[in-house]
Amino acid sequence: MALPPLIIFPTEAEYRTYFINKYVGQANSVITFDGITVRFFRENFNHAFFTSSSRKFPRKDQFDRSRAERIDWIKHVLEDPAMEVYRRVMPNGKVRRIVLEPTTPYAVIIQIDPKDCTQARFITAYIVNSSSAVKKMRSNPKW
Repeated sequence: MALPPLIIFPTEAEYRTYFINKYVGQANSVITFDGITVRFFRENFNHAFFTSSSRKFPRKDQFDRSRAERIDWIKHVLEDPAMEVYRRVMPNGKVRRIVLEPTTPYAVIIQIDPKDCTQARFITAYIVNSSSAVKKMRSNPKW
């Protein structure tokens, strides 16, 4: 299934409004191809669509238009059963699911609710810009 077209808005504020209207709130949850309900929250916008302007100070302080233009890809990737899906256990024990669209490559990361594995929280989504990062994702066990 082809990825959706890029979404082009002139301002960050328009992307933020679009994200809130499309994804935030229980009525806007996305159901993955295998039945996991993914919830989105307003604060996810900054984590997903900002990057760090400095490697020295890794705070997300710069709006990343290329990430924002792919805002509709998030839902598509989560719903498509043809995607590669990996399980990653974080050092704190939290379980994350990496959903990888391999041709771009583009990743959507969600965190599984520890009390209910049919529920998750959106963490971030981005173009994976190095083959070593893709390789690292693929080194995790398949979901």
